[in-house]
Amino acid sequence: MEYTVILTRPSFSPLWHAVAPGLPDCAVEAPTRAEAIQEIQQRIMAVVSYSEVLRLEVPTSKTADGLLPGKDETPWQWFGAFENDPTWGPLFDEIEQQRDAHLIGE
Repeated sequence: MEYTVILTRPSFSPLWHAVAPGLPDCAVEAPTRAEAIQEIQQRIMAVVSYSEVLRLEVPTSKTADGLLPGKDETPWQWFGAFENDPTWGPLFDEIEQQRDAHLIGE
């Protein structure tokens, strides 16, 4: 199976950083490019070995009042309210960058 890996070497660091976006805890640092690639490959294999990918069906039909059948209220009434907000994408990009920096120990 193939996974996308982002490999970087910031100018302020002697270490190579490798991150597999979308996989939990998949970030490594190494002194060489080859070692970073080898370590991220091993990390991906480890994460995949204890992970399970599921496809779950979620009911989407709603009653006239916008609620799921049989429910008095739903906590997701606001879901999708910001889908056209142009600031939402950059906000999530910043959150992901901060998360990735934290995972690789910056």
